[in-house]
Amino acid sequence: MFPQLHRITATALVCSLLAYFVASHELPSRPSQSAAQVERRSNDPAAQTAFEHFYNTDYDSAVPEFEAALQAHPNDALAVNHLLQVVLLREINREDILTGQLYMGDEFLRSKRQPIDPHVQLRIEGLASQALSLSEARLKTNPNDVEALYSRGATRALYAVYEGLVEKAWYSALRSALGAYRDHKRVLELAPDNSDAKLVVGVYDYVVAALPIYAKVAAFLFNIRGNKTEGIEEVRQAARGGGEASVDAKTALALFLAREHEYPEALVSIRELYRSYPHNFEFGQMEASLLRARGNLPEAVAAYRNVLAAGQRKMFFHPHLDRTAIGLGQVYRAQRNFRDAAGAFESAAKMPGLDHEESARANLLAGEMYDLLRERDSAIRKYEEIIATGNDSIETQEARRFLKRPYHEP
Repeated sequence: MFPQLHRITATALVCSLLAYFVASHELPSRPSQSAAQVERRSNDPAAQTAFEHFYNTDYDSAVPEFEAALQAHPNDALAVNHLLQVVLLREINREDILTGQLYMGDEFLRSKRQPIDPHVQLRIEGLASQALSLSEARLKTNPNDVEALYSRGATRALYAVYEGLVEKAWYSALRSALGAYRDHKRVLELAPDNSDAKLVVGVYDYVVAALPIYAKVAAFLFNIRGNKTEGIEEVRQAARGGGEASVDAKTALALFLAREHEYPEALVSIRELYRSYPHNFEFGQMEASLLRARGNLPEAVAAYRNVLAAGQRKMFFHPHLDRTAIGLGQVYRAQRNFRDAAGAFESAAKMPGLDHEESARANLLAGEMYDLLRERDSAIRKYEEIIATGNDSIETQEARRFLKRPYHEP
């Protein structure tokens, strides 16, 4: 199974993946829009540049560009949503909320609320309120306004990210995300050929179907049954539709296909994204992880090393190269190349910006490799380094155990 996706909890998928993937694209055009309006949205060079920066995770460049777009169109919920999503994701990235917790299983749900800059918090809430007000004002005039429905759904999806990842208000996040689903479902009823609207609906259909039985109760209460096959196909159609949602849909499609062990198509999707956005660290990391999950170990080694080399060349805006080094070490370990695995794990432990727990994990893995190499002195040094931090973590407990008795493969 894909080494990260299988640890994503159902609530995390509903409250973060859904909103993260659907909130960052242009809204579908209404049937009543003029050709000039559609042209402005799809071919505006300033918008294209802003999205280029956004998908390359250059948030600091994207923010002022979306601010300028909002100033030019102050009554457009589309422009508000664009600014909202980049402000929110920049803060999530700054606090390491997404990368640090998304793949932590139950820890994601039990983790404490992390305080954020109060000015950023007010801005996020203000932008969400502004976008909702603009969309709902149009819906009061015309309840079947496709663009307004879609815009409101995108705002609700983004606010679900904020409530779930930042505020840890899980019930409110689920309620907002369900509102997004219903809005986009209504869009498809009014405009069945709208490929962009299929993304959020497809993500929901897949996620609900993938929930364990005990977790499906809430979904059933909201009359959502889910279907994996239909969900993936809806996301696939959004990815192939050529609309503004295609980038997000390709990302979601790769994750879902990986979870279903359909690696060839997942690799095609993620490689296309990485070629288009070479400064996005996550796309490069995902390609390497998919190759590793598929069992293409030599290719996985090359992919991980390429990501590390790109990171050293400062190709990425927000890299987590410790994860790359650990991934490389795990591939070497699978090849029983314990020497290179130890080196990769040690390099991960020395990466700047790691907290004590991350560093301890990398050092523990390195110690295990030295034990497998029967280089006991080197293994002991690693275990003692972990214990010396004074943290009573799982890694420290394991280090104490292996200090008494060498690590052996299970």
